[in-house]
Amino acid sequence: MGAGASADNAMSPEELARVHAMLALTPEEQAKKAAAAMKDCLALAATTGLARASRPETWEEAANRIPCPMKGKFENLQRQIEKVPMVGKTLAKPVAAGVESVEKAFVDAASTVGKDPAVAAAYRAAVDGIGVDAAVDLVQGAPGSFTEYLAGQTDGALTDGVTATVAAVLATHTLTKVWGGATEAYNAAATKCGVKPIELDLPSYVVEQAMATLKQLVSDKEIELRDNPGDDAPESVREIFGGGLRTAMAQGSEPLVLVKPDDPRQIQFVVFPQDGATPERLVTGKGLGVVVTARQPVVQSKSWAVLTLGFGRPAEVAGDRGDLRGYAPKFHRRGRFLVADVLGEEYPLKVDNGRYFDQNAIKLVRHATDASKTFYEDGALDFNYSEETKHVGPDRCKQWTSDRYNFVLGLRKNAP
Repeated sequence: MGAGASADNAMSPEELARVHAMLALTPEEQAKKAAAAMKDCLALAATTGLARASRPETWEEAANRIPCPMKGKFENLQRQIEKVPMVGKTLAKPVAAGVESVEKAFVDAASTVGKDPAVAAAYRAAVDGIGVDAAVDLVQGAPGSFTEYLAGQTDGALTDGVTATVAAVLATHTLTKVWGGATEAYNAAATKCGVKPIELDLPSYVVEQAMATLKQLVSDKEIELRDNPGDDAPESVREIFGGGLRTAMAQGSEPLVLVKPDDPRQIQFVVFPQDGATPERLVTGKGLGVVVTARQPVVQSKSWAVLTLGFGRPAEVAGDRGDLRGYAPKFHRRGRFLVADVLGEEYPLKVDNGRYFDQNAIKLVRHATDASKTFYEDGALDFNYSEETKHVGPDRCKQWTSDRYNFVLGLRKNAP
């Protein structure tokens, strides 16, 4: 084990000494140590994450893989075509092959982006230039909060850097040709079934998805360092997270994520909004519910305002847009969207980055500047409610989802 808590969760004499040493510091001294821990943690997390991003196998992992755009649509069309007498199987083959080719091409293209020195340089500059005023607050937050803060504070510069790299890669990479072939096969088959053709801004999609994975890789290392700072952890990180400033801090709500229906961490809700019904909070019989865990929205890829979600006891938030933590929004149906009202702003519920795997986060996402792009036709994702099981889960066969997935809302760690 590293310098964190021991196996039975009892603090060692060394850890207790750190706690007492921290409590003896002035608030200014605590803030200075928290700032050092944040900067050092992010520096190591970024270095480790970018090293992983340069390897193709990293992009093959479920949490990091860039999904084939509109995969659910490809699968739905394939099923429709296969029903055509005599020629269905023949017509469906190019559609299925297109998806497989695109997924393979994404892995190679993404690792090419990840190993570009310009991307690593952009992250180093972002870490070097990040402000530390919020360090104490972030130390008290959930593991991963440093990375969220980094992404929010430096989104513009990081997006510009990754966009330039993606443009250079796509100019020569086979992904551009492969995606073009896949969409041609889809659209040719779609005309025979009366289905609308698909369109996609491929460079923008690759930028958003590549940045999502890069952020995830940085966050993975941050979470590891904060949960159990090992031998590679800087002294400043061990001092704070190895039984120091954060030990006595109150924990927030648990992250809201996808889990399998038989996972004990699944949540059973007693209320779910229906079409035309009064907006409702998503709550359980124990009074716990879906709450916002971010102080305020974070802008990603210069386009999307994102609020992280957790599950816990709602807090009173008196219209303070500066700190939304603990706010329990009411949800309503808007067509196929499940929408949260956050102090007068509408945020659809989304699976983070459109990736369907166990433990992926559920978030609220809206376009940062154009509401029409928030509620674009193909952007909706149905969340279904089972009266029998009381589970809420994303529809498996709509739009960007795939019928091979079956998940419900749950918690990252403990059973509710």
